[in-house]
Amino acid sequence: MSSSPFLPSTLPLLPLPPPQVLYPNLQVSVPLPSAQLALVLNSIADNAKTQKAEDSGRMIAVVPVVEIERRVGRWACAARVKRIERSTKDQDTFHLILEGLARIRLPRSLPPVLSILPPIPLHISTFSLPLSLASPNHTDLLPLAKALLPPQLHDRMEGIPPSLLSDLLVSVLSVDWEKRVELLGVPDVETRCVKVKEILMDHLADKGGLTPSKKLEQSRSVPSTSTALIRRPPQARSSPRSPLPEDLQLLQNTLDRRFDEISPSALSAINRELERLTKIPPQSAEYGVGRTYVEWLLSLPWKKVSEIDDKLDLKVARDRLDEEHEGLQAVKRRVVEYLAVYRLKKQLFLQDLAARKEASPGPHASTIVSEEPIDARGIIGPAPAKPSSQAMDQEDPPKDIYRDKGPILLLVGPPGVGKTSIARSLAESLGRKFHRISLGGVRDEAEIRGHRRTYVGALPGLLVQGLRKVGTSNPLILLDELDKVGSSSFHGDPSAALLETLDPAQNWSFHDHYLGDVPIDLSQVLFIATANTLETISAPLLDRCEVIECSGYVVEEKLKIAKRFLLPKQARENGLDKEKVVVDDQVMLKIVTDYTREAGVRSLEREIGKVCRWKAVQWSAARDNGEQSMFHPTVSLSDLEDILGLAKFDIEVREEQHRPGVVNGLAYQGSGIGGILLIESTLVPGGKGRLVTTGSLGDVISESAELALTWVRSRANDLGITSDIDADPLRGVDIHIHLPAGAVKKDGPSAGVGMVLAMVSLLSGRSIPSTVAVTGEITLRGAVTAVGGIKEKVLGAHRAGITKIILPKRNLKDVQSDLPESVREEMSFAFVSTIPEVLAEIWGEEVVKKGSFKVEARL
Repeated sequence: MSSSPFLPSTLPLLPLPPPQVLYPNLQVSVPLPSAQLALVLNSIADNAKTQKAEDSGRMIAVVPVVEIERRVGRWACAARVKRIERSTKDQDTFHLILEGLARIRLPRSLPPVLSILPPIPLHISTFSLPLSLASPNHTDLLPLAKALLPPQLHDRMEGIPPSLLSDLLVSVLSVDWEKRVELLGVPDVETRCVKVKEILMDHLADKGGLTPSKKLEQSRSVPSTSTALIRRPPQARSSPRSPLPEDLQLLQNTLDRRFDEISPSALSAINRELERLTKIPPQSAEYGVGRTYVEWLLSLPWKKVSEIDDKLDLKVARDRLDEEHEGLQAVKRRVVEYLAVYRLKKQLFLQDLAARKEASPGPHASTIVSEEPIDARGIIGPAPAKPSSQAMDQEDPPKDIYRDKGPILLLVGPPGVGKTSIARSLAESLGRKFHRISLGGVRDEAEIRGHRRTYVGALPGLLVQGLRKVGTSNPLILLDELDKVGSSSFHGDPSAALLETLDPAQNWSFHDHYLGDVPIDLSQVLFIATANTLETISAPLLDRCEVIECSGYVVEEKLKIAKRFLLPKQARENGLDKEKVVVDDQVMLKIVTDYTREAGVRSLEREIGKVCRWKAVQWSAARDNGEQSMFHPTVSLSDLEDILGLAKFDIEVREEQHRPGVVNGLAYQGSGIGGILLIESTLVPGGKGRLVTTGSLGDVISESAELALTWVRSRANDLGITSDIDADPLRGVDIHIHLPAGAVKKDGPSAGVGMVLAMVSLLSGRSIPSTVAVTGEITLRGAVTAVGGIKEKVLGAHRAGITKIILPKRNLKDVQSDLPESVREEMSFAFVSTIPEVLAEIWGEEVVKKGSFKVEARL
């Protein structure tokens, strides 16, 4: 409790109609609808922003008025907000419990008509003024008080200062409202006690049959046990309460300390639960449940935010992403776009909010200002009116808080490509707290929405737990492994529970089962989701997300990551300086290509860790033997087999010989690795024109082989394979297509162009240069369509020694945007849209013209 005798220099006014009058150190309950309550709290908060008094965030001035049309006199009572309770009869009505602090004098310049409530979030701390002490001659109020109040209240009146006793008596007894208002304007204790004494004597005379001439004599001779009383008056609201248990007192202290940070609905729930707990024995199990519930409500960050939007620098954010992440250019570009749009949208929102405040009419709020600091008796002066803010609407979210309604970013890609670190960098750029929620294996809806308090061991959901952990209401929450959320079962559907979480039109009032009817505002939370695949994500949930593909790292990017991040990190974790482990590009390339094959870099980091531990053993032995000068930090190619064992993977290398029927295709081998795919074909005599395919081929690639054979058969005469238009080029023979590495499963449409070339080369006897590779899907009409994985395929072909690549024309943008400039300079690219163009790129235009290869296939 603060003992400061000073009040803030300004206070918003709250009109109080009859029959209530508030005095210092007493309490009053003001019933208010929810919308008007929001206006009161906003007025208090707006005033607190301009004050330096530590308690100004929960203080207001209460002035008596007649029918809200005019105030009575120039006096009011400064008060603090004690608590807020929801009405048991009307759910939309709240009771604002106010505790008086000091009398204050109002200026004459206030408008004659006061609004019911001043419109203007809330910052409150505990504040109390010391009771005024009176001279001994004021103690004669006590015999009169005992004569008018029930005997059970006599002991409680002992020791009450006359200043408080005088206000308490006129509040409890049936004193006219006008007289109570008049006493509010009497700051001098001695004068006020005299007036109250006369009122009490009138009460005794009226109820005891005394004449006015006998009032003074009766007042002097009234025994302390007099029973000459009127009907038993109601107990004053300010009468001392029984002491709370220690644990509940701690909760009450926390509530007083965090009053300004808690939403009105949470305040109502806390007060209601604390009131209920005072009636429950601490030994009861229900007592522990209720206390835990209050602790959860008090621990949540209802209004606390952390952000640096005004200092958000896109260049700094872009540099941070480039510094912490190698590659992933499309992802980083989208993150920077998000930051730019977020900053612009919030600036526009703040400008509109300021314009709305300026356009609001001034007379809706009255504020009083003092010319100088005031003491406990409170003399204060005039102040200009302040604009009002938007009132809280129960049907729509508050309009004075910026909520980003952009799409939820969903990062999709294989493990280990940096999806989580991208989200963490975004949180750092925004200045927000970061929290990760792993959804892998979540099968129960209660893990998202929480358990109801009726269950043993009930807890809130993962979202509410995350908010308490980070301590702010606007963190960046990463929903990791969204594709691994369980489907609908008798435990509920977790995916359905996430719909409200990720929908910006609904999540401003998210309901957790544990918190009951207290909504949680999730609209300020920035959600980022990650997944390995889109196939297992429900369609409604996916519809709320913007998918960003994280395809993984290519070999060149892995080399840079290993040199910049992984090698220094592993050297440090294994007790070595970076000078003690030296791995050149050739050795690192062999580690990447021969010992790992993944989209991310986790296996690569483990292999580099083995190298560092091997060097750590050598350095330790050299230091123990005093032979530090004999230690060589460089790792050679010949050392890798001793350290890592035999190579686990082989890289395809192009063949030097040119043979008909053999073509270099391109394949995406998964995990961010691409390379060449050799397509072999041969004729089998004595056959019946059948097609045989081998090499662990899937359905799609097998259909591409059948499609290629159909196209070649239909154009055999134009290609010069047959001289008769009706002749079958496979009469008496079978054609066999094989793709080596038979133990590796292969599928996809991108080998279609390669199979056409292999068949044409085989049947015409023309060979294809071994430095040329092709990729592309074909149609029955002979069109060449786009395929995926161009970046990985081209870089793999470049490592295999390919110098020219034929690609679908629609993949031109992939080459221009994704490939490194050094690779584009060292290789040549041909972009085609039909199979005839492919044949012309291989054998020249003259071959096509000589074979009359000009018209569409006759189908």
